[in-house]
Amino acid sequence: MRLLAILTGAASAPACLDAAVVAARSLGGASIEALHVVVDPEHLVVAPEEIDIQLLRERREGTAQERAQAVRSAFLAWNTGAAEGTPPVRWKALVGAEAALLCEEAKAADVIILVLVREANLDSADAFHAAIFRSGKPVLIVPPGWRGGERTAFAHIAVGLSDSEVARHAIEGAGPWLRHADRITGIRIGARDDAVRGLTRLLAEAGTEAALHVVAPDHANLGAQLMREAHDVGADLLVAGAYRYPAVVEWLLGGTTRHLLAAADMPVMLAH
Repeated sequence: MRLLAILTGAASAPACLDAAVVAARSLGGASIEALHVVVDPEHLVVAPEEIDIQLLRERREGTAQERAQAVRSAFLAWNTGAAEGTPPVRWKALVGAEAALLCEEAKAADVIILVLVREANLDSADAFHAAIFRSGKPVLIVPPGWRGGERTAFAHIAVGLSDSEVARHAIEGAGPWLRHADRITGIRIGARDDAVRGLTRLLAEAGTEAALHVVAPDHANLGAQLMREAHDVGADLLVAGAYRYPAVVEWLLGGTTRHLLAAADMPVMLAH
């Protein structure tokens, strides 16, 4: 089993690598690979407009080579400061388009999850979209300032329960972590219903009996409430389905996934 940590910027590298280590330790033996895609306009085969956008980035973010060196330096600094016994992380850098190379690497049979921090840059946006909608793998989204600290595993996992296919996919994708968790709490915002009981049966099949936490909607946004409820039950990881509706609809009208990510201050494992 291999965890693929997608490094899209120097600032977010420590959070991404810490989360990959905690996720790997939770499984007791998964390997970790840090992937950085060097998006160099001189080596891209894309529309001229895309080349122009990449060239414009250099004014604010530096050249592709400078950005790549910054990410590599952040990776080396993290390794130098890693505690004794930290699982080894293999470095891999590829030159090309972010989304295409990420999806190509994710297709490997031994890759079980992608780990990603959302930074305010184009590479991060491309990586996030490709990871959620095209990779076919669950994605662990990590807040930029999050650090693993003394955690050795994701011990208490909260799972957002909803009557949707994406919720089922999320539970199935999180199966390896659910099976190793000390505690699982299924969070239902709304009424108990047959569909949610079916999802709790899926959780039970993970090997750990799940507690059911049912609360009424607070009439704000469900994503932010789901994050608050995960904190209230003491979880250190939240599992949820992503983008039940098309992303453009969520962008225009608002949506649970967008609000959840905006409020997230703990790692969130998503599947579309």
